[in-house]
Amino acid sequence: MNRKRTFSFVTLLSALLSPVANSAETKGNPLDAPEAAFWHTESRTWFVSNLGGGISLARDGFGWLTRYDENGKLLNARWVEGMDAPTGIAAVGNLLYVADRAGVHEIDVKRAKILRTIEIPNSKFLNDIAAAPNGELFISDFEANRIYRLNRERKAEVWLDGVELQNPNGLIVEGNNLIIATWGPMTDPSTFAVKHPGTLLKAELATRKLSPIGKGHPIASFDGVVAIGNHYFATDWPSGRLLRISKKGIVREVLTGFYQLADLGYNPEREVIAMPVMSDSRLIFLHLDALSKE
Repeated sequence: MNRKRTFSFVTLLSALLSPVANSAETKGNPLDAPEAAFWHTESRTWFVSNLGGGISLARDGFGWLTRYDENGKLLNARWVEGMDAPTGIAAVGNLLYVADRAGVHEIDVKRAKILRTIEIPNSKFLNDIAAAPNGELFISDFEANRIYRLNRERKAEVWLDGVELQNPNGLIVEGNNLIIATWGPMTDPSTFAVKHPGTLLKAELATRKLSPIGKGHPIASFDGVVAIGNHYFATDWPSGRLLRISKKGIVREVLTGFYQLADLGYNPEREVIAMPVMSDSRLIFLHLDALSKE
């Protein structure tokens, strides 16, 4: 692989704008096993979900959201508390939707308040969540090999179900498709061990037809995914890599040197990616102009 396409951790720190790169590493770290970063355009802030208590999925009420401004300055360490182990985040207007163990929390951004928790019957491990332009929501069930849809009345239904989903994790809605970043066929839920790494899939919103992006070869055990221009950027959680994947499925490794690189977010105005590092509770902001254009 061309070394110009790979950035180590040391290279990354020198390539980023220092005020943004260091902003999350504040005295008295507000983060604890951060799982997802989400850019909310309406409030011009970043939200980060924290499992709390280390990498724990217990239903203990010890999870929360942390809030940063668009420059990466901490605004509120525990902006909304009382969740269990929150993971993926999406938004419809000024309402945030956060996947958690008991269901999906609906949060009023202006009031910083959980309005309700929407139960997802028979779910096992709700993970990521994505919003469609019409206000519908899609939620991945990582362990059950299932994707749910919440309609605009917030009634839940199984939208896709089956082993061909390869333990779905990261989700985004892109045009007429739901893009699915898979973990890979899991052989042991207790350790997240897989038969082989996952890939990127797309499901047509109108027909639910599922197909691979590219040839569907195993790529990584994906956590999050975002669409930027003609590429997808996705995180490989166990290997700590950021990957750039073309619409034809061509993979380039652009960032290495982390462990448990979790669900990334993207601010398109500033062309900044935010990536939680779950293993050591950090949040890294990456400017796209720091990456090779090759």
